[in-house]
Order: sequence, then structure tokens, then C-alpha cells
Amino acid sequence: MKRSVLLLLITATAAMAQITMSEAQMKKLGITTQNLQVRSTALIGPLIAKIDYDEDKSKSYFLDQEASITALNVRQGDRVQKGQTLCSIASPSLIAKSFELGELRNRYRAMQNNAAKDATLYKEGVISYRDYQTSALEASSLRSRISALESQFSIAGVRPGTNGTLNVISQKTGIVTDAPLAVAERITPYQPYFRISDSNAMVAMINVSPSLISSISKGDTVLSKDNSRPIGTILSVSPSISGSTNSAIAIARVRDPQLRAGTTVGMFVSASKPTTSILIPSQALAQFGGKTICFVRNSKGFIAQELRVSATTKEGILVRQKGIDANTKVAISGLVILKGAMSGLGFE
Repeated sequence: MKRSVLLLLITATAAMAQITMSEAQMKKLGITTQNLQVRSTALIGPLIAKIDYDEDKSKSYFLDQEASITALNVRQGDRVQKGQTLCSIASPSLIAKSFELGELRNRYRAMQNNAAKDATLYKEGVISYRDYQTSALEASSLRSRISALESQFSIAGVRPGTNGTLNVISQKTGIVTDAPLAVAERITPYQPYFRISDSNAMVAMINVSPSLISSISKGDTVLSKDNSRPIGTILSVSPSISGSTNSAIAIARVRDPQLRAGTTVGMFVSASKPTTSILIPSQALAQFGGKTICFVRNSKGFIAQELRVSATTKEGILVRQKGIDANTKVAISGLVILKGAMSGLGFE
């Protein structure tokens, strides 16, 4: 039988390639097509999520000046109780403030007594309102300064001792998720140097493509990567897109003993409002250049179309993108030949 060489002409772009092919060539090469189906589904994914501890159930400690570790009682992974000493730090600034705080408290107690006596004398008409107001304002000024210093020590997690020691005390029961590594390590200002978390309370920061933002809402259920177990709930969905990732962030509170902070995993979202998508059957899918594609039939032959996956099913993938609808025909056989055409190969 006479054999002829069929040269498939290609016009390629970054996202797709036009493959020029006649009906006769398709028949000779065994390439068949079928129409796509519309599906209504509540399942979205898999979506990529970064896991971290839930800050609402964590306690982080910060300093607004440099300091160093002088004693380290616990390390990352240790379980601690509320009131337990975590470490001791050295900070000349905090030491000075601890002595100032003690002096201010003594002065405040004395000023409170004076203010109380002046209030009585004012009511009895012995002193003027201005004299009474002066002592009250001085007591209030001392109270404000004491509150500011107490707030600094609370944020730092530090309990100043009467002998000049600065001990960091756990303010909650939980697991140590951030901690210094060794004695003499320097503490960087305004960055957490200790964190106590609930090991069962995690959050997932889920990347959501622009086309899916309107499909995911607060309260939607998050499913495990194998799409079988509910593991959490969507707390919020950002309406804006990050330029670096071209995606929005949905925050979910999740509970799963297999999840680890700092890891990146796949998750599904069961949306409260089902969305209409197009099913691309598994036999129509191909991988090319690290992208998932299908070959869409047009008047000239086929277009190699990159797909933006919104969900994965046993039958294939679901997509929602311009140019793909129920009237679209895709190749379901001969995909190897069409991929070869994209690479500039000829076929006999």
C-alpha cells in the first residue's frame, strides 16, 4: 500500500498551538473527538495550602529592644504549662525599666493615699478644687506610665525579679513552636522569639485562582487532600489578587493530626453554592511542558489549549474558562500524534 507523509503545520504560542489537519488526515491517523459535558458541582480543588499554627490559639513573645538568652529551660516541641519558666534573658534596658516600674508602683501607692486624703479635704471645704485636682492628676499620670511599662513586660512575656533577673513565663498551656536554639543567642527586636501554640489548632492559607474567588465563601467546608474527610472551615476569602502568586488567599481553620506547620499540601473545598463547570474527560487530557492541556477541535484542525483546573473527579477534571463550553469538541484518541505535532514532528 502506498504510504504518504502527512506534515502537520503548527502555529505555536506560549499558551496554545494551532495544529492544521483535515478530516481525512484525522481519519487516517485514528483521531476521534467528542463533545464536552456541563457539570454542576460544589467541589473545588485540589488547591494548594500552606499550613501554620492558629495565631488565635497561640501566644507569641516580642521585645522592642535587643536582648540575649542567659538560660534556656525548654526547646521547640516541648509541652509547657501556664506559669512555667521558659528561659531567662539579659537586657540592660528592661532591667532599668523593671527598677523604674518598682519605684513608680511605690510612688503611685503613696500618691493614691494623698489623692484620697485631698478628696476628703476638698469635700470638707478645707482645700480648693485645684489642689485636689493636682494630686488626682499626678496619680493618674503615674498610673499611665505604670500601665505602659506593664504592657511592655506582658508583650515580652517577661516577669522582672527583685534581684534583677528577667524570666520569660509561659502565659498559656501548649506546645513550644518557636524558641531560641542556644544560650547567648541574640533576640531580634519586633520579631517573635518564643511562641506557645495549641498543637491541634492549625490554619491553612489556601491559594485561590481569580476565576474561583466568587465560588468560595466563609463557612465552606475544607476536605482532606484525598477528598474524603472534612477537616475544617473557611474563615475568610481575600477579594484581592497577589501579583506574585496571581491568586487570592482563603484562610481556613483546620484540624488534622497529619498536618504539620510549614508544609504545603493539597486540599479541596466543598462550596456552599454549587457552580457550573465543564468536564474534560480523562482520555482527552495530556501533559505538555509541565501543563495540563487538551486538543480543542476548530475549523482548521486542533488548538492545544492549556487548562485551569477547578476540581478533579474520577472521570476527569472540571474547568471554568473562556472558550470551553458544552459545544466544544475535544480529541479523545490520537493524543500522542497531536503532541508529536506540537513538537514539530512529521508522521507517515
